[in-house]
Amino acid sequence: MSDDTSRGLESPDTRDASLQSASTDGPRTDREETPIGVDIGEYNLYTACPIDLPDWRGAHAVCGDALCQRLDDFRREAAALLASTYDRPTIAAYVQQRRDALVAALDAGARTVCEYATAYDDPVLVTEDSHYSPDLWAWLTAPNAHRGSAWLLAAAHLRLRTVAAEYRLPVSAVPEAYSTQECHACGVLGTRELNRTVRCTNPDCRVDTVAADFNAAAVLARRYYPGRCCACRGHEPPTPGHRPPVAADGGPLE
Repeated sequence: MSDDTSRGLESPDTRDASLQSASTDGPRTDREETPIGVDIGEYNLYTACPIDLPDWRGAHAVCGDALCQRLDDFRREAAALLASTYDRPTIAAYVQQRRDALVAALDAGARTVCEYATAYDDPVLVTEDSHYSPDLWAWLTAPNAHRGSAWLLAAAHLRLRTVAAEYRLPVSAVPEAYSTQECHACGVLGTRELNRTVRCTNPDCRVDTVAADFNAAAVLARRYYPGRCCACRGHEPPTPGHRPPVAADGGPLE
């Protein structure tokens, strides 16, 4: 399919990006706000929680399984269409229709996040500083494309910002490094267990294991404030050969 056609189908995502000008690029401290971290992924499309949450049951998650299945089906259908005798305008119209339905599903999930956020005083959504650009055609046609990095994660990020603008909710982006591995309670880099949980390696921390998506959302919320990335420091190695846990800034705990 021609480059002109593929660029035309992605133009709504490009227009979404213009709305980021109304978002914040870093922490703001001019008033009392409630940072609400929003982790974006595939297992859970959106996971949201405020910076101080006593019980994980108060967090909000939007399951991504159904949308991922739709993207997988879409990829197979597109391959069959591209190998058929249908003309390009017909195929392009079908792809646009399916894309619009996927975007509507993203918007629906983003609205539940925004509704959740409005229950808090002066909420600000905090996301990773994503560098991906959505490219639906890469997912549909490139044999080694990954649905998350090719389209889903970037599109979900842009749609969240678009919907948040409708709700007049500010969105702040913070560095993404180690956000899926840093312990939300102490700032130590943990280990990923079965890709869905994080185990904290700091023996002095109250956290043992925690769901990775909820942990990442809490980490993002904490990063809204300067100096909150690595709050925990200090315990001696129990044995000479023991490696001390590493803080999220890459340095050992001292």
